[in-house]
Parts: sequence; C-alpha cells; structure tokens
Amino acid sequence: MVAIVGNVRRIDGRFDCSRHLLTLTDTTGNPYLHILALSYPTAACLPPIPSSEILEEESNVIRSVRSLYDELYQALSPKLANLPFVVMGHLHVRGGIESEGAERRILIGGQHAVPQDVFPTDASYVALGHLHKAQNVGSSGALRYSGSLIPLSATEQPYRHGVTLVTINGAAVTTEHIEIPRPVPFLSLGADAAGIRISELADHLQKLGLSTDIAPHLRPFLQIRLSRQGLGSGFREQVDRIAASFPVRIVEARPDPLPEQVAQAVAHATSLRSLTHIEPEEMFLRAFRRASAADATEDHIKVFHRAYAEAQE
Repeated sequence: MVAIVGNVRRIDGRFDCSRHLLTLTDTTGNPYLHILALSYPTAACLPPIPSSEILEEESNVIRSVRSLYDELYQALSPKLANLPFVVMGHLHVRGGIESEGAERRILIGGQHAVPQDVFPTDASYVALGHLHKAQNVGSSGALRYSGSLIPLSATEQPYRHGVTLVTINGAAVTTEHIEIPRPVPFLSLGADAAGIRISELADHLQKLGLSTDIAPHLRPFLQIRLSRQGLGSGFREQVDRIAASFPVRIVEARPDPLPEQVAQAVAHATSLRSLTHIEPEEMFLRAFRRASAADATEDHIKVFHRAYAEAQE
C-alpha cells in the first residue's frame, strides 16, 4: 500500500483532519491499525498562537506544533475505535542526533527541535523522519527515526543505514533495524588522523587495493581529508588529476581547518544560537514598538502571521 498525504489543509480556518487518517485493513476488510500522517510543519501548516498565550519556558513555534498534533488527535480520536495507531512526524525531535552539514533545520523561527511530548501519548508508535541516522529517541523505543537508506553526506559514512521493522501486538511494540548492504562502498582517507599530504595521496589510493576493472557505476565513493602541508590553492584539481588513475569517485576533498577558523566557527555558532531565542513574532513586536511607539494590536499580529505564512510557502 502506498498513500500520499500532502500539506495541512484548512477549510474556513478549520484543520481538515480526515485526509490525514489512513486505516489499514486485513484480507477480510477489518481494520487493524490507524496511521495519523503529517508532512513537515511549515509556517502555513501551524496554527497561530497569540502573543498573550506564549509561555516563557516554551517557544510559540513549539506550542504551534503541539497544538497541531493536539488538534489532529482530538478530531480523529473518535474514529480510532480503540485500535492501535501510529503517528508520523517529519521534524527534529530533541535528543535526536543530527548529521553534520546534511540536514536543514526546517522549523520556522529558529526553533528547530521539539520536545518528545508534542505527540499524542496514546500513540503506539511515532514514526519520525528528517534525521538521517537510524535511532531511537528516548528510552521507550516508541519514538524512532528509521533513517535514510544510503549516506546522504560524507559525514554519514559510519552509519548503518537500513529500514525499521515495527511489530505492534496490543500494547507491546518492538522494533528491529534491518541493515541494507551498500551496493557501493563508501571509503575515507585521512579522517582518522591529521589528514594526509597531497604528495602521498597516490600511495594511499594504491594501498586501497581496488580492482581496476570495477564498472564506473560501482566504483566506491571516497572522502579525503588533506593535510595543509604543501597544499596549494588549486588542490582540488590536483586531487582529481591524481585520482583519475584509480577506480574511485571523489565526493569530498577538504583540508584540515586552521585553528583560527575553528575559533571563528565556534564564536559564530554562539552568536547564531543567541538569535534563535528570539522568535519572528517577538522581533515583529519589537520592531513595531520601535517604529510606532505603541504596542501592536491583535489585528496587527494576525496580519503579521498571514504575511509570514505566505513568505514560507
């Protein structure tokens, strides 16, 4: 069975929840499992939260996500008929491990991770998407990312990619990770040390012992980390020229970072983190107050939310 469920749709301001309910039936047509399917929550999907209701300990973006799932569950719970149900979520849940440089922070307002309790507590299982590493979130095993099927960046080379087999037997839920063998190897040079000198790259490639008759589409992907010693500005062309004699495909070749670059990256990340604590609505309220010498009314805030939602589409 393949079902495609699109973005949240609202009719006269009300969430059209029924299109997000999928029911699985056995060979005799009897239902045995429900699925509450949601795509990732864009700004247009989320219900607006009045500034007067914002709690200090929780951002309005998280509250909107929580409200979205609450509205979905409350509307559909009479149709669940005491059967187990699975909730889907395409977002970053706190506690999940990100892949460096591979995954966008998709929630609005800089608040990119939601707490685990935004989902209905009665759900038998929460099937999560977005993070590429297969992993449980929390200790129950009922919240899980199945992960991507293949590495989607060089940082994911060590991952055991696969699929998750979920078994639901009444209140008991078990999961099994089934690893998928990679049809193409993913190799790395210099990642476990201080990088390799470009003058020694050919020797390292030779030591891989790869057969010269590997078909082009089966040649392994290769990540290379280079020492800065003897490295010129056109090093990538030099790497490609050396690697052309070997049956590999270069997906990344980068030098070791300079100490000052590391320090700058840490300082930049710290400044960005400070900005993420200011939500778009709060920034709008501050700007309105500065420009008008008065507080924004509820009508102003509603117009802001509409404009912000249109900008995210």
